[in-house]
Amino acid sequence: MLRLILAYTLAVLATQALPALPPWWVGALALGAALLPWRYRPLILALAVGFALTPWRAEARLADRWPEARQGEEVIVTGHIASLPEQAQTQWAARRRSDDDPSQHTWRFSFEPNQPGMPSRIRSNWYRTPETPQGGECWRLTLKLKSPRGSQNPNGFDYEGWLFRQGIGANATVRAAERCDVAGFYPVLRLRQGIRNRLDAALLPRPARAVLTALVLGDASGLRDADWDAFRLTGTSHLVAISGFNLAIVAGFAFFLLRWCWGAWPALTRRLPAQKAAAVGAAIVATFYALLAGFEPPVTRALAMLLIGLAAVFVHRTAHPFRVLALAWGAILLADPFAVLSAGLWLSFGAVAAILWLGSGRLGAEPGWRTAIRVQLLLTLLLAPLTLFFFQGTAWIAPFVNLVAVPWFALLTPFALVAVLLLWIAPPLAMPLLHCADAALSATHTALRALAETHADGWLAAAPPPAALALALLGGALLTVPRGMPLRGLGLLCLLPLAFPPQHAPARGFTLTALDVGQGLAVVVRTANHSLLFDTGPAYEEGFDAGRAVVVPYLLGQGVRQLDTLLVSHSDLDHRGGAPAVRAALHPLQERGAMAGTPCVAGQSWEWDAVRFTVLNGPADAAGEPSPDNNGGCVLRIETGSHAALLPADIEKDAEARLLLHSPAALKADVLLAAHHGSRTSSTTAFVDAVNPERVIFSAGYANSYRHPRPEVVTRFQRLGSALHMTGHEGTLTLHIDPETGVGEVQAWRQRWPRYWWAKMLPVPGTE
Repeated sequence: MLRLILAYTLAVLATQALPALPPWWVGALALGAALLPWRYRPLILALAVGFALTPWRAEARLADRWPEARQGEEVIVTGHIASLPEQAQTQWAARRRSDDDPSQHTWRFSFEPNQPGMPSRIRSNWYRTPETPQGGECWRLTLKLKSPRGSQNPNGFDYEGWLFRQGIGANATVRAAERCDVAGFYPVLRLRQGIRNRLDAALLPRPARAVLTALVLGDASGLRDADWDAFRLTGTSHLVAISGFNLAIVAGFAFFLLRWCWGAWPALTRRLPAQKAAAVGAAIVATFYALLAGFEPPVTRALAMLLIGLAAVFVHRTAHPFRVLALAWGAILLADPFAVLSAGLWLSFGAVAAILWLGSGRLGAEPGWRTAIRVQLLLTLLLAPLTLFFFQGTAWIAPFVNLVAVPWFALLTPFALVAVLLLWIAPPLAMPLLHCADAALSATHTALRALAETHADGWLAAAPPPAALALALLGGALLTVPRGMPLRGLGLLCLLPLAFPPQHAPARGFTLTALDVGQGLAVVVRTANHSLLFDTGPAYEEGFDAGRAVVVPYLLGQGVRQLDTLLVSHSDLDHRGGAPAVRAALHPLQERGAMAGTPCVAGQSWEWDAVRFTVLNGPADAAGEPSPDNNGGCVLRIETGSHAALLPADIEKDAEARLLLHSPAALKADVLLAAHHGSRTSSTTAFVDAVNPERVIFSAGYANSYRHPRPEVVTRFQRLGSALHMTGHEGTLTLHIDPETGVGEVQAWRQRWPRYWWAKMLPVPGTE
């Protein structure tokens, strides 16, 4: 059985790694070959099922997507809200609201249309509305639809992959809406919505209520970025988001309570042993808890693992726990082969496997508190490689915080669940319990926030390569074998590569990387021994933060643990938004520009590894001009040998004219980052002719509302024969400039490491 599950898993993983799905007949041939009388026919059949089932399921999801050819089309659809609506509390949402009507809100929810020809699930945003949509309600919506597409960067969050795993076929903006009188759908969702409404009415709107809602309903929309930062820095995120831990705690509480109650009645134990009765009861309670949590994928996976474990208890097959775990793994992958793309699957099974590994004869007879400390420390060691792989870091204070937090949440979770259920059944009885749970969670939240603030350096940011992480995983296993086992000491050697990340710096010249941060700018420049970040991309409060989601993971993946220079060209949010996250993770040795005490001044220069950096423009140069913020942005020229790149930020025609007048020779460059994302207020004909670039990069978002780059700007560069690239269409763009050989080929991330669920790479608009 174990070999069959392993063979099927390998086939699923291999298929998910393909850049494109194989045609249907490949799977059919594999299944046909597996039916022949081979010696290892069961293994071949398991492989064939994996190679056939995964592409078949994937093709169905890809076919459900809204086509790119119909991008931006408005469609009237009738359907139901299929999730608990999230109310956005962002500055961006606030700016979109009417200034004189604070009752208008922004909502985000999943919508399931009832009519054919539409994606089965649509992620919808509803801006500036006084309505309060409810889960399970029927609505007739006018939607502006967009096909699934997101930023693509090395080590960054794969938004397209997340949409694919969730089965979401389109993003949409609500243009108009009216309720429809169709009831009787989504009874579970309506139950969850009713409980959330009662919680909102019974408790004050503070973080404790958000934590309580997350613990009971799996609805974490009320938690803010500061809350998640506190959980991340203290290593307690797994306690708040409903997953295997919460489900196991509730099921374990029910198991021991039912076993004690059942065993108190001898007549009942004669009919059914207390252990079996408790297993059945725990399974029912866990299923109900998963139902309250909406059967989200992480909860469903944890429930499947738990039910199979309880079934093993029922039939007395717990002697081989690893076999039970493997069976649960196989069942989950058979039902959902895309689960292997989720960090939650690996962390959940990794945690259970690590606990089983540590508990199988490796802990001697010692006091309980010492055992708890030992298990927590060793568990952190074993799971650290997975945490580094998925989250580019780990919290060193996590094992110590969890020594207290785990048993505390083990008590709070069942207590909170009982209080909320009483709120639904008997509100007067529930209020004292509910306020008690609220007070306890408020104190817990305050303590975790305080720990995070006093241990801001508790997060060890790193993104080692997969080979080093695999070696570290082996090292952790060796270090936790029983004493006296051979090769145990080699475990420390296996951990050493984590301390020495590989450097991807060029031997000479410099590498320029324009990251895909949507409608914004972030450029990394690396020489042999130094690194510079020019702008940090956008960030919105409680929303997308390019510094955290894109820039930091990329730099960590490149082996950069500390930046030499952070240069922010000007104060626009799409250029400076990610700076706080970059500072916190990479601690720049020097800062220049709009957010530093050292502003850009024309004539500033420095040299790294035979590469010269020169500032051509700064705020003082734009005094008295129109658009002083844009025209006063830092313009940076980078040269090695006779080759150069020019980064003009968001300067417009006035600044371009001034540069043409005072320093025309310095504008000549092989590579140009198009000014202001390709806006028509920049890249004048004279400026374009003076630069005369071989390659041009537009840092602009896909289908952006400004329609950057503008057609007239594209035409000017085409007239010169420049090769044009765009981050929003191609993902991260990287090129190397050598002092002797000049400009290398541009490497586009969507082309270099494609995945079958990614949208196709597109040319710059106007060059088709």
